[in-house]
Amino acid sequence: MKGYKRVFNIYAAWEYTREIEDLNKMSEKGWQLVKAGLISNYYKKNDSLRYRYQLDYNTKIEDMGRYIETFREQGWEYVNSTINGWHYFRKLYDAALPNDDFEIYNDSESLKEMQKKWQKAAVRMFFILIACCILEIFNAIRTQSLVAAVLSGILFLESIVIGCGVYVLRNPQRADGHKRHWNGMPAFFLILMAGFAAVFILMFI
Repeated sequence: MKGYKRVFNIYAAWEYTREIEDLNKMSEKGWQLVKAGLISNYYKKNDSLRYRYQLDYNTKIEDMGRYIETFREQGWEYVNSTINGWHYFRKLYDAALPNDDFEIYNDSESLKEMQKKWQKAAVRMFFILIACCILEIFNAIRTQSLVAAVLSGILFLESIVIGCGVYVLRNPQRADGHKRHWNGMPAFFLILMAGFAAVFILMFI
């Protein structure tokens, strides 16, 4: 549909400020968020507006109406929520206002709980990937298999990506995603798809 577009992207749990930055950049270019999703966001072209976006994470909302109203009273317009607990808000941008006016302040308890949960899951995944990588390396050496060697390389690269995520989540000064110049989840899936494509090709040549 003319004037609308969908942008696909995947953000890890530790990359929520990167998504905020991306939403702000899209708004600056005249693309305003219509609906956010798990793997893509839907935008409408409107150059007459510019917003600043914020995300809130909360899976324990008892009264959604009151929750939205609380943010509205602080000047935030509700956009939508995703099934995994992220809620999208925006406020019309005014260059005369201080940056603090475009921050959402709450107790962040839900966000801290989410970070702890994902940190534990990421740590478990990291050690599983490392263990599988070591086993696959031994298998590659024992069998002289190129497929096993490629698989060990995939597992090693994936463990690096997850390890970086663990580092971000474990360090408070970086837990909000600032000072980072890479997007972990696309890298994770790109390596995974490219690696298994390579394994598939090698198995039939």
